[in-house]
Amino acid sequence: MSLSFSRSMRSLQSDSFRPSLATLVIASILIAAWLAWLAFAPVTLYATSQDWQAQRDGSLSVRFPAEAMARFRPGQSATLALPDGANQPAKNFAAMVADIPSRTQNRLAPDTIKVTLLSGALSKDATGGEVKIAVETVTPLILITRATSQITAR
Repeated sequence: MSLSFSRSMRSLQSDSFRPSLATLVIASILIAAWLAWLAFAPVTLYATSQDWQAQRDGSLSVRFPAEAMARFRPGQSATLALPDGANQPAKNFAAMVADIPSRTQNRLAPDTIKVTLLSGALSKDATGGEVKIAVETVTPLILITRATSQITAR
């Protein structure tokens, strides 16, 4: 019995544990990097609508659902993506929210906002397409927290 125990002790003393330590350090660095990404990586959330009309002044009148209207403010960045063809990528136009219906001096419908194009002009036959407005920038951790609270609220 003592012979096998002494062999075990010599085996343990000769083991360097370097591969295990290196694996532990690499795994710790990867987990720390993933946690940093989870806590600090920006994720932009967009509100989208395909219900828009070009106005005479070159701006767009865009309709959104009532629950999305509270998230809009003048000055928010927007994008108008117009399909260019069947196999072509969409043509993007930079835009900005110009006016929202909660202001008293405008005559916008309660579910409509005014978007001004910043780059390029629309052709007269421009139809279809999608207006995207950046409404919020959050982190993946906040998205997970929101999803978890929605699941537990049910």
